[in-house]
Amino acid sequence: MNKFSKFSTVVIITLLFVSQIKGQEKLNEIDAAGRKQGHWIKYSANKKKLYDGNFVNDFPNGKFIYYSEAGIPWAITIFSQKGTVGYNQHFNAAGKLVGEGKYINQKKDSLWKFYNDEGKLVSVEMYLNDLKNGSCKIYYSNGQLSEDKLYVNDLLDGPCTKYFLDGKIKYKGQYIKDKAEGKTLFYYPSGTMSVEGAYKNDLKDGKWNFYNMDGTLKKKVIYTNGKSKDEGTIMSKEEIEKAKKQYEQKETKQPNQE
Repeated sequence: MNKFSKFSTVVIITLLFVSQIKGQEKLNEIDAAGRKQGHWIKYSANKKKLYDGNFVNDFPNGKFIYYSEAGIPWAITIFSQKGTVGYNQHFNAAGKLVGEGKYINQKKDSLWKFYNDEGKLVSVEMYLNDLKNGSCKIYYSNGQLSEDKLYVNDLLDGPCTKYFLDGKIKYKGQYIKDKAEGKTLFYYPSGTMSVEGAYKNDLKDGKWNFYNMDGTLKKKVIYTNGKSKDEGTIMSKEEIEKAKKQYEQKETKQPNQE
């Protein structure tokens, strides 16, 4: 028998041995204490695979793959610390990664990244107990930062800056418990200031200056709790948001319109 024949024989025996071991592997085992142990594959009532992973003393351990009704993996989680911590990846129907981050006790925690259907980064967000807490950065499809803001318990709270597609600042302000508060600035794409004023409890308050693109003053308007002295009317929240967008969106596109 030549060397090649000997090598072929060894390979065949090894494959047969591995195949035999796999064939003898037990699935969905429950020990005497009623705990899941070892390799588990769970199926739905119509025999569709739901998940594939391993348990140690009833706790998920290591890699778990979760499947959609179409049989496509929609999530992969690496479990540790008796299943309390999971590093997760979510996928869309086409199998593209759309989100990744850490779970603690099945709640989003720490840094999470989200992607669009093309695989481009959409946002980077911080979580605690399944709520946004900390920095939130949103990106244009070209990778340029679009928004940089802070959250506390899922509410906007802290400074907020928005950018044009070329990186120039188009808005600077701040929020307290999801309401605009304090000095607010809007800019033209050229970098020249377009509007400056202040909010109080989410309503325009005090003197607001509106500028032309060349930097000259266009007009001044005095507001008290959203009421314009010139117009004599109360601005609704919808009207305020419309006014904001008028300056924020001028000569640019929002990230979700890219």
